[in-house]
Amino acid sequence: AISKDKTEFLVIELKKGRTSDVTIGQTQRYMGFIKQSLANDNQQVKGCIIAFEDDQNMRDALYVTPDISFMKYELKFNLISIVN
Repeated sequence: AISKDKTEFLVIELKKGRTSDVTIGQTQRYMGFIKQSLANDNQQVKGCIIAFEDDQNMRDALYVTPDISFMKYELKFNLISIVN
């Protein structure tokens, strides 16, 4: 993604379940590609990992990786019985 003012790229990595520190390396590869191939010198490249769960290894690695953020998602749905 790129911001409206075109000053920042955002790499979004969405995982369907639990994720670990391996995902940080994957996100960094994508960010590196963007930085080398698409971004200008004045454009920032950041990352965001979205997953259902994380683990302690991921939290430890993110602690020293300020350009990548982590967000958890939750799903909620209702089943509604329809009688015909």
